[in-house]
Amino acid sequence: MISTLKIAALAFGACFVTVSHARDCPKPPLRHSQQAVCYAMVYAEKNGLPHARPLTKRVTKTAKLWTVHFADRPPNTRGGGWEVDIDAATGTVTRFRGFKPIQK
Repeated sequence: MISTLKIAALAFGACFVTVSHARDCPKPPLRHSQQAVCYAMVYAEKNGLPHARPLTKRVTKTAKLWTVHFADRPPNTRGGGWEVDIDAATGTVTRFRGFKPIQK
């Protein structure tokens, strides 16, 4: 009986954690660069992409898309990284591009 209660409590806790994590990013449409970065970080965590330091982020906006770019910029090299295009209306990632560092 106790093990059944423990399993039920763990299942309930897992559902709560999943729902609360999904609420971290505001609902679309994306109006600010912070919202676009939030969606890009969720995409990175979901796909195992690096998004913490030493990577730097850059965000640009076009009429319908936000482009979030994460790159490593060591001196005298073109650093590696990745970027995504996020649809401003829906918050979905429409394009992913990754690149490797090129050493001099």
